[in-house]
Amino acid sequence: MTDTGRPAAPVRAITFDLDFTLWDLEGVLHRAEELQYRFLAEHYPEVARRYTHRALQALRFTLYEERADLRYNVTELRKAALRRVAGECGYDEAMVEQAFEVFLDARHEVKLYEDVEPLLARLHGRYVLGVITNGNADIRRFGIGQYFDFALTPMDIGAAKPDRAIFEAACRHAGVEPAEVAHVGDDPEADVIGAASFGMQAVWLNRTSAAWPQGLVRPPCIELPSLADLDRQFQTQLLPS
Repeated sequence: MTDTGRPAAPVRAITFDLDFTLWDLEGVLHRAEELQYRFLAEHYPEVARRYTHRALQALRFTLYEERADLRYNVTELRKAALRRVAGECGYDEAMVEQAFEVFLDARHEVKLYEDVEPLLARLHGRYVLGVITNGNADIRRFGIGQYFDFALTPMDIGAAKPDRAIFEAACRHAGVEPAEVAHVGDDPEADVIGAASFGMQAVWLNRTSAAWPQGLVRPPCIELPSLADLDRQFQTQLLPS
């Protein structure tokens, strides 16, 4: 469904959210945390003697509330929790890095939605393509990294969607005006409202046919059930030579 008809300005760049936009993240983080805990129990047993899996999660939530500097850096938040545990248990920084890598490897074990790579292959070379994510997934770890010109995370910018700072940075990287950028994502507030508020063309990827959340004012946006027809929404615009 399109709220605004055809976009008001030709699109020259398209940015994408990652989790639940390009792949299904259901259960992935939970499994990654379980694997990390098993690794700790096997290689750093004092951690398992002092902490349950749930207690480690609670510690991370506590640090999130205590330290504002970690709220936009999920990687450092997880490492900070591990670092505190390591210190309490008499382990060094090696535990932190090893345990985090176990988590990160498992966090990247996702399956792309079937419509993703065909679309990116069509868009590549016709538009500047970017990633704007609030997570710590690295697009280079997947077989689609070659399609993207840049990727931005809150760790890079010091702000997360829907903050305008991360969308502003994306426009700078793309070298175009906000109205010439379409941002595609599944989250009504972070992706749709965030992009639209900065003057970008917002695309709500609503794979589950969810209702728009009550209490959120819906901006003009394009709503799509999949990525299959995304490129047909925009006037073809070749990149400058």
